[in-house]
Amino acid sequence: MTSRCAAVSLAAALCAAFPAAARAAATAKSVSFKTADGWTISALYHPARPGAETAVLIHGLGSSNNEWGGFSPKLWRLGLGTLAIDLRGHGRSLSGPRGAEGWRDFDQTGEWPKTVRDLLAAAVYLRRRGVPARRIVFIGASIGANLASEAAAKLKDSPWVVLLSPGEDYHGILPAGVSGRRVLLAASPPDPYAYGTCLEMAGRTKGAVFLPARDGHGVQMFRDARFTRALLAWIRGVSAGAPRRRP
Repeated sequence: MTSRCAAVSLAAALCAAFPAAARAAATAKSVSFKTADGWTISALYHPARPGAETAVLIHGLGSSNNEWGGFSPKLWRLGLGTLAIDLRGHGRSLSGPRGAEGWRDFDQTGEWPKTVRDLLAAAVYLRRRGVPARRIVFIGASIGANLASEAAAKLKDSPWVVLLSPGEDYHGILPAGVSGRRVLLAASPPDPYAYGTCLEMAGRTKGAVFLPARDGHGVQMFRDARFTRALLAWIRGVSAGAPRRRP
């Protein structure tokens, strides 16, 4: 199995609900919105404190917004809002312009490159609720990281982005250039495909921070408590609305 296939398989294994998903869902509102090409996207929305960013959370292949169940409350405690989406063909986002459709057919139908429209529709949803573009950020895992980079590149005012285990090419979705904003790249050495991609991106992205984890792919890296604390500290440092620690 190639490193790329192994990384995608790891992401697909995350489709089982995380233990904290039910608790997170209890304090986030279930919402839906349409994409420009006719998909209905399901999401969990928790508003931000005044002045803070709202993070669009993008899961990995074969998974759902459940994978953010344990991490979302940590962002809420920093004052950030979250909009955790089910990508088209995943979770509850199964209604497309051709009817019900799942992600397993996307390679044949050419749907993967269109998936960034889900993130852009999420940004439109937030803006209609009064969240300005300069307060919309993206946090993505695995193929979701590549999509997050693409959406951030299109939303020029988005101030920062977090890319967990991006890859050189996931199903034809390549990481976009994200210079001009704060960028955090993360991967673990046992995941050489994503780790190498992060090193390459860090070398060509001015001001990017590379944060290695002990192991894991995508949200699996949250099992490393030290990594998670460092990630949250970075987010606290770049967020407009997060409370600052006293010296």
